[in-house]
Amino acid sequence: MVVMLVSTSIIFGQTKLTGKIVDETNQPLPGAAVVLKGAKTGASSDFDGNFTFETSVSNGAIVVSFVGYETKTLTFNGNTNFGTISLKPSAESLDEIVITAVSFAIDRKTPIAVSTLKADVIENKLGSQEFPEILKSTPGVYATKSGGGFGDGRLNLRGFNSENVAVLINGVPVNDMENGRVYWSNWAGLADVTSAMQVQRGLGASKVAVPSIGGTINIISKTTDIEKGGNVSTSVGNDGYQKYGITVSTGLLDNGFAATVSAAKVKGNGYVDGTEFEGYNYFVNISKQINDNHKLSLTSFGAPQRHGQRQNRSLISTYRNAESGIKFNPDWGIKSGSVVHVEDNFYHKSQTSLNHYWTISDKTNLSTALYASWGSG
Repeated sequence: MVVMLVSTSIIFGQTKLTGKIVDETNQPLPGAAVVLKGAKTGASSDFDGNFTFETSVSNGAIVVSFVGYETKTLTFNGNTNFGTISLKPSAESLDEIVITAVSFAIDRKTPIAVSTLKADVIENKLGSQEFPEILKSTPGVYATKSGGGFGDGRLNLRGFNSENVAVLINGVPVNDMENGRVYWSNWAGLADVTSAMQVQRGLGASKVAVPSIGGTINIISKTTDIEKGGNVSTSVGNDGYQKYGITVSTGLLDNGFAATVSAAKVKGNGYVDGTEFEGYNYFVNISKQINDNHKLSLTSFGAPQRHGQRQNRSLISTYRNAESGIKFNPDWGIKSGSVVHVEDNFYHKSQTSLNHYWTISDKTNLSTALYASWGSG
């Protein structure tokens, strides 16, 4: 009996790890990741920077990380209170660029709060999500799937909805000209060729981004910075999610030219009833590095797609009584053996832009964009 009791204590023994994560000015870092090294278990810090989690491992190390800061590894042996863990800004974050309409400034040399997600972070976080959803851990951002259908991603910045948040792709505004909203399914293929995605909180220095009271989001696509080569990818997920894609790039050639072509197909049944979707993404970029001070970039992209949608709200009691629970959707059905919706949702909005980048001096840059956009649906 004694042996059994000892054995039970070993199996269910837990090591408790606690601490507080702050920046170089001793301000708490909410949402910082704390992960057990070599495993996928961990926790994130709360609003005050505090974290607590238990693990079955009695000794080892934790990895503490936060976007824009250096990662820190700390060892433990048994229950451990790490106290205050201070993270230093990474070298890359010191050179983060602040979003303006078509020009950049250096972070930490202006009073503007900015967060930057680089290509590798986007690739690791994206999966089957849409662009807004990978910003969920960014300070001041609230992102959700909204109705649950393809392209229904919604983002609030500093409490403002998308009508008051300017979204730009390579410095070109993509907010709807009639209502100011952003329909993320129109830009579904950009994740494969994004160099950086930047969030500026507040009006800041945005010049032509009129609706940017809440802030500005700028998506920068790869041009001459992309490496030579290519990749073929395939992804599968729940509810029939499938994505097949290919990207090919020449890299920067000796004559100063660089070209990138990317295409993908995505389809699935959707988590919510009646939200099946099918879309195609394409991206083409041809760039010319004229000299050290001048570069031209011609970019064209789009994402024709068709999808079902949950457009109308229902009472909580309706979802509780529905056979499919929270997946219930009143806006679709089957007629004569075919799936029909309250209204068909299909759209294709293409955008083509010609950008000229001129480095006038170490402190002055001039960016000029000529663009056209057209759509149908």
